[in-house]
Amino acid sequence: MFRALPTLCLLSLLVPVRPVRACPCETSFSTCNAVGASDLVFIGTVQAIDPISLNLWNMPNPSSLRSLNEAYTDAQQHPSPAALARFKDAYIKSFPDLAENAKREMASAKTISDATSLFYSALYRGIRVRFKVKTVFKNGDEADDAKNPAANDKDQTEADDSFVIWTPFGDCGYDFQVGETYLVYANDDEEGSHVFFTGSCTRTRRLSDAGEDLAYLFFYKDRRDESARLEGFTTTDELYQLGLDHMHDPETVRSPAAEVIVELQSDRLTRFAESDRNGKFVFDGLSQGDYKLSAFAPGYPFDTRLLTGPRPFHIYRGSCARQILLLPKSGGN
Repeated sequence: MFRALPTLCLLSLLVPVRPVRACPCETSFSTCNAVGASDLVFIGTVQAIDPISLNLWNMPNPSSLRSLNEAYTDAQQHPSPAALARFKDAYIKSFPDLAENAKREMASAKTISDATSLFYSALYRGIRVRFKVKTVFKNGDEADDAKNPAANDKDQTEADDSFVIWTPFGDCGYDFQVGETYLVYANDDEEGSHVFFTGSCTRTRRLSDAGEDLAYLFFYKDRRDESARLEGFTTTDELYQLGLDHMHDPETVRSPAAEVIVELQSDRLTRFAESDRNGKFVFDGLSQGDYKLSAFAPGYPFDTRLLTGPRPFHIYRGSCARQILLLPKSGGN
C-alpha cells in the first residue's frame, strides 16, 4: 500500500511539494465493488494526525521552509559541524511535532546525507491518523463481527473505539482534517499484519460527500440478504462497449440518455428509477433472484413508449450487478 515519494525539488532541494497532477490510480471502483475490495470500511472522526506537519492543511509556513532550504543548501555547499547543526535546528523548528525518537535520531545524524535520509524515511512511513469510530460496516470477510479490527498492538489503537489508519504523504495520500468525520475504505498492508492504509485512489471521503455510498452500506450492514446493488446506464451508442475501461468502474458512458425511466421487475417487486445526465441509474436493497429490466421514454407513465426490454438477468446475493441498456437513437419504437 505504500506509494512512491512525490517529486522533490528545492524550495525545493529538500522540502517536497505536491505535483500538480493527480495520483495515477491503477483501478477505481464503484461503491459496491469498493466495499468488496476493502478489508475495513467504517465511519470515524479524526482525533489526531501524526506528524501533523506533513498534513496538507498544517504544512510549515513558507518562511520556515525557506529557512530550512537555505540551511540545507549551506550544509551541502559548505559542509561543517556548524552548518549541519544549523540545518538540524531549522528542521526541528519546521517540524516541531516530530516524535521524540525522530528528534533524537536527527540530533545524532553525523552528516547532511544522514539527516536528509531520516527526512525521506519519514515520508516513506506516511502519516498516521487516529479515528474515533462511529460505525463499522466491514472487518475482513464479515460486516460487523468485531469491535476493533485495527487492534494489534498499542501503536495501532489507544482504545476499543479508536482505529489507526496510515496514508501516504503526497498526492496519493488522503488529506484528513482533525475533527472532521469520514467514511473510510482501508486495506491491510500485508495479510494478517493489521496495519491499515487508505489513500486518494480509494472511495474514502468526508461523510458529507458520501451519500451514494451510505445508501448501499445501509443494506450491507443491516440487511445482508437484500444488499445487492444494480448500477446501470442508458445509451444510444451501439459501440458503447469500446469505450468501457474494465479496470475502472465508469461514471458515465458514451452518448448517455438522460431522464429515461428504467423499470426493474421480479416476481416480488416492481421498482422504477430515472437515468441521470450521465445515463446512470441505481437500484439498492435487492435480494438474490431473477429480474427483468425495461426502459421507457421520459414522461412515463403518461408517455408509455417502451424503448427497450424487458431484458432478463439474474442477481446473486450481495453482488454488484451492472446492466447497460442500448436505446434507439430515434427515441422510441
